Amino acid sequence: MEAEVLWPIVALAVALGLAHWGLVPMALEDLVARRRVIGGLKAPWLLAILFVTCLGSLLYLVAHPELEKENARLQRQDYWRS
Repeated sequence: MEAEVLWPIVALAVALGLAHWGLVPMALEDLVARRRVIGGLKAPWLLAILFVTCLGSLLYLVAHPELEKENARLQRQDYWRS
C-alpha cells in the first residue's frame, strides 16, 4: 500500500483506539455502580466493553440511560426505608 492510503487508515485506527480506551473506564465505573443491567448479567457487558473496540463501550452507554430512572427510584426507596 502507498503511504498516502496507509496514513488515514492508521490515523483512524489510532483515533478509534483512543476513543475506546477513553470510554472504557467510564463504562466500567458505571457497570460496577449499577445494581441491574439489561439482560440481568454484568459479565457479558464487561466482555463487550473490554473487547469490542468502541462499539461495546458506546453500546453500553447508549443502552443503559433508560435504567437510570429505575436506579434512581430504587435508591429513593432504599433511602426512605432506612
